[in-house]
Amino acid sequence: MDKLKAMRVFVEIADQGSLTAAANRLETSLTSVVRTLAGLEEHLKVRLFNRNTRQIAITDEGREYYLRCRTILAEVNDAESMLIDRQAEPLGKVTVTAPVTFGKRHVVPKINAYLNQYQKMQVELVLLDRPVDMLSEGIDIAVRIGRIGNHNLVARQLGTMRHVLCASPQFMASQAAVTHPQDIAQQPCIHLSVLDNPDDWHFQQGVKLMSVAMRSRLITNQVDAALDACISGVGYCRFLHYQVSEAVKRGELQIVLPDYEPHPLPVHLLYAPVKLQTKRLRSMTDWLTWSLQQDLTAIAKGEQNA
Repeated sequence: MDKLKAMRVFVEIADQGSLTAAANRLETSLTSVVRTLAGLEEHLKVRLFNRNTRQIAITDEGREYYLRCRTILAEVNDAESMLIDRQAEPLGKVTVTAPVTFGKRHVVPKINAYLNQYQKMQVELVLLDRPVDMLSEGIDIAVRIGRIGNHNLVARQLGTMRHVLCASPQFMASQAAVTHPQDIAQQPCIHLSVLDNPDDWHFQQGVKLMSVAMRSRLITNQVDAALDACISGVGYCRFLHYQVSEAVKRGELQIVLPDYEPHPLPVHLLYAPVKLQTKRLRSMTDWLTWSLQQDLTAIAKGEQNA
């Protein structure tokens, strides 16, 4: 017996409520449908429908079997669709958002490589240093650094990102030594408003949490402005590590109090549930997931070797 074929016939009979309607739907003969149903009932040793000359009604056992068959057939269809999709080139438009600096340094090169690989694809890249409402703003895929709340999206964790305190070596040489977070309270600071609240900075040593009030000399929502100010010696500033990694390598900035850093922030790729995804979305999420994981792994190794 072809069990999958028998399941499809059985499900169609249940859905149509008629042997004749099921035969028409399946584009086969009534005799074939009746024979398949009888063979299935004989194989299962159970009656799936109560039927007479005028009507057909599913039994309790048939109803339970129907739910299982629907699940099995859906999984088979999904598996077949996945393999067919993989043989076809993705086509269409995908909208992606990411934080500005991270997007420029890490997402843009990945998208450029993707577009060179898939000539029929179009990408709209929106770089924003704020959370977005993906549904209302028409975003398909979002790179998010930081904690994420409850949502109805798939969240793939790509890695983590340190939250570091920095200052220029020249600035630090002109100020009192900083050996503990509380020492920052007496020093001039730069407040990058997209990362921290305006009143204090949080530090951590093991399980112990500390909050230190800031004396902000400059408040800005732009990473580049905060970075320039920090390099020029305006004060201490908190950044995500990728934002300052190049400046640290060049010796323009120095990471301060690394033993008191908060736990690293998670980096996620957010997108619609798999069942709702098209080929183009699946291909882009898979591409970004793999390539950005490589970048974040390399950043983490670089930190360990620094």
